[in-house]
Amino acid sequence: MSVTLKIGNTSVGLVGLEGALSSLRKRAGTQQIPPEEAAIELLKAVKQKNYIPARAEPEYLEALEKYWTRHLDENGEQEGDNRQIRILGPGCISCNRLEEMVISILSEHGLPADIEHVKDLDEIWRYGVIQTPALVIGNRVLCSGRLPTRAAVEAWIRELML
Repeated sequence: MSVTLKIGNTSVGLVGLEGALSSLRKRAGTQQIPPEEAAIELLKAVKQKNYIPARAEPEYLEALEKYWTRHLDENGEQEGDNRQIRILGPGCISCNRLEEMVISILSEHGLPADIEHVKDLDEIWRYGVIQTPALVIGNRVLCSGRLPTRAAVEAWIRELML
């Protein structure tokens, strides 16, 4: 599975990033790794499985540094990024309804989240999704090919974000 990161203004799927993150955490053990060093190590690892243009490396390093920092809590332990919500779909009625439903639920509960409606088919396929709409929270595809019920979406949000 690939992890999608914002590189400049583009969302890019990186194969092997989760494995690289896990390996780096194991190697570090209890030792704190500065985000700049972690980003360099993560970039080296993902370059083995992904094409990364040399001129774009500074943007990748910046995104990987944020990714590393986002996956550490105050104790330096890895945590999931369940504040990222992706609605996958071309912008059809069902996709738009799903997005409206998610926004409504988040505002009812006063929860902050990074919501992105992904319409690019290549990016949608990177999640392994063939049918839309799809709901992704923290890189986990929770539903694909149908509009879930409001109760189901609310339960997923509560489970993963609270």
